[in-house]
Amino acid sequence: MVAALRHTLEEQSENIPAEVLERLNGIIRSAVHSIDTSPEIVAVGLPDIEPDVLEPVVAEETSVDSAPAAVSTVVDPFRHGAHAEANRMLKARQLARWLWDRDIGGDQVLGFSNKWRNKIARAAGVNPPSTLETWTVAVDLMGRMQQLADSGTQPEASERQHLDEHDQWAAEQ
Repeated sequence: MVAALRHTLEEQSENIPAEVLERLNGIIRSAVHSIDTSPEIVAVGLPDIEPDVLEPVVAEETSVDSAPAAVSTVVDPFRHGAHAEANRMLKARQLARWLWDRDIGGDQVLGFSNKWRNKIARAAGVNPPSTLETWTVAVDLMGRMQQLADSGTQPEASERQHLDEHDQWAAEQ
C-alpha cells in the first residue's frame, strides 16, 4: 500500500507543490517507522479459530494490465470469536428491546434500508451494526419475546413501553 501511495505521488508530483509533496512523504515515512518499531499486537483472551472458519478474500488489483486478482485466506478473529458473539448478543438485545417497545416487526426491520436501520440503532443507543447478522439475532430475540407474550408466562417483560413512537419508526422517512 505504501509503494502504491508513493507511486501515485511520483506520478502526480508535477501538480503538487514541493512543500506539500515533502510533507506527504514525511507522513508516509513517519507511518512506516511507527509500524516498524511498534510492538507486535497480540489478541489476549480470544480463542483460536479453526481452519474451516477461514474465509476466502479476493484482493483487488489496481493495474489494468496486471495478473488476475489473487485469492487469499484471511481470518477475522473478531467476527467469529467468543468476544464477538458476546458483543453481538448484547447489541442485538438492546435493538430487540427497543424495536419490541415500539411494536416494529422483524420482517419489517429486515426490509428497511441500511440507512434507516442505522438511524434506528443510533436512536436505540447502539453503534450501528456493520453486518446484517446482528439484526437477524435481534429479530430472533423479538420472535422469542412474541412467544412469551403469546403464552402469557411473562406479561410484564412483554409489555410494550413506547407504542406512541410506532408511527415515527415503522416506516422509512
